[in-house]
Parts: sequence; C-alpha cells; structure tokens
Amino acid sequence: PPTLPQRAFIRACGWGSGGSFCHPLSRLDAAMSRRYTSGQFARLCHTTKETLFHYDRLGLLRPQRKGENGYRYYDVRQFLQFDMITLFKDTGTPLREMRACLAAAAEGDILPLLEEQAGRLAEERRRLAEREQLVASLLHVVREARATEPDRLLLRHMPASRWERLPQPMRGLDTEAGMIQASAFFMESYRRAGRTPGLPTGLVYEVDDFLAGRLAESALFGPAGEETPPERLWEAPSGLYAVYAHRGSWEEQIACWRTLPDLLRSQGLQPAGPVRMLEMGSYALTGNSTECVMHCHIPVISPKADGQEVGLSAEQGQATL
Repeated sequence: PPTLPQRAFIRACGWGSGGSFCHPLSRLDAAMSRRYTSGQFARLCHTTKETLFHYDRLGLLRPQRKGENGYRYYDVRQFLQFDMITLFKDTGTPLREMRACLAAAAEGDILPLLEEQAGRLAEERRRLAEREQLVASLLHVVREARATEPDRLLLRHMPASRWERLPQPMRGLDTEAGMIQASAFFMESYRRAGRTPGLPTGLVYEVDDFLAGRLAESALFGPAGEETPPERLWEAPSGLYAVYAHRGSWEEQIACWRTLPDLLRSQGLQPAGPVRMLEMGSYALTGNSTECVMHCHIPVISPKADGQEVGLSAEQGQATL
C-alpha cells in the first residue's frame, strides 16, 4: 500500500478523486507543471515548513528557486526526493549521512549503503537485547531483595547457576574504598570487551576463608553469558543453601558476615562450598550511596532424617530457622 506521502502525491495528481474522468497521464502532466510554495509543498509531503527549511540548511532538499520576496518555491518532482529522504530516515540513517545516500541513489549504487545500515541495525538489536536483559535482571534482583526479610537465616533449595568469575582475587575488600575500586575494575573489564555487566554482582569466598573471617581478599563475579570466556566460567551447583540478607554500610556488612559461621554452627549447618555475597541493586533500593543491601548464599549440609533435609523439603523450597 502507498505511504502517506505517496497518497498525498496521488491526490495532488487527481487520481481517485470524484468528478469527471481524466486520464491519469494528463493529470500527472498537470501536476508535474505545478510550482509549490513551501507551505503547499509541506502539506503535499505531510510535513512542516520547519522540516523543509532544516533540509534546505543541510543541503538535502533545496527549493527550486527563491523569489525576490524571500518565498521558497518547490517543483512537484521534488516530492520524490523528499520521499527518498523519508525512506532513508525510516531505516535509521542519520541526517548527517543522508547526502551520501542521496548521491549513491542518484548513481544507482545504493546496495553498499543498505548493507552498512543493515549491519548497524543488527548491532543496535544486540545492544537493545543487552539492555532488556539488564532491566530484567535488575527487576529480579530488586524484587528478590524486597521479598527477603533481613537479618534472618533462611534455607532454600536453589537451582544451579552460571557465573563469570574474575581469575585474579582483589584485595582490600574489607573497606568501602577497596570495594568501590574493585567494583570499578570489574565493570571496566566488561566494558573493555564491549559487553554490559549483568546483575547481581558480588564476591565469592572459599569455605576456609569464610569460616576464618578472612574477608579482605576475594574474587568478583557476575552473571555468565554467551560471551563468557571458558576460563572465567564458574558453575554453582543446585542444592540446599543458607541465605542471609543484611542492610547497612559496607563495614557493617563485613562485621555481619563474620558472625555467620557461628550462626550456621548453632543451627547444625555445615558450609559445603564457595560462599557468594551478592550485591542486590543497593542504590535502586535505598537511594543512599552509603548503604548497601547484600545477600549471602552459603551451600550447606544439614542433619538428615530418613533421607530428607531437616525442616525443609524440596517441595517447600524455603524454611526459616
């Protein structure tokens, strides 16, 4: 079906209008002989005079002539040039590149430009997909943080998950300044690779370091994706996890984590693998740069009775201790 500008051109030629019959070619000849003021031409093209003036300043569509009174006059054939500009604009071609496109079209060599634009659109789709994934992960993280009561130990059956883990440990993480510097380095490692970091991000501690309260040094991690290098891929197994949430300053988080080994022992729980400290979109939750919301996920072994986890079944999914 014709576009709106094409339909306007058809109306200008008189096709499809009521009244006596006139052969289309004679109508076209009549229309082609017409000159339009900028206002008339703008109405023909379903645009504004300001747009025409802007195209004139850019050298994309100049009026056929300018009268002594300063009026701009367009030839009806220039509608086709305007339609070509609209077509390129609808493909996402920036106006600053439009003159090259129009010149290529005039020479019948438009294919390379269209292929280049197709590549740009594919890259835009990739970036949009990354942004959609980031928004989805932020929604998930914030909802989970709001749904988890702080300062209570929970048991959850959790599915397996895939993470991207930096190979080298970062130091000084028991201070706020050290954590911010490490986070900036972690984010930059993603951006250097042309990728968008996902959520949540966090720290991972080996069991012995966690039990001993050695929290100043750790590896940073974030969600794994298709582009995660194999050497950085870390797969956390499914199973029973102790989950503990806390809200406070970074120093308060460190002090809280150092109490968790004793809390686990008091409940008969034994850590069974690397411990994850997850940053839960703190600023989106608190609006306060000095306060963070962290979740600690600890794979645990619990005393068993008749082959079932005490106080928790796979069907229940979560228990509060």
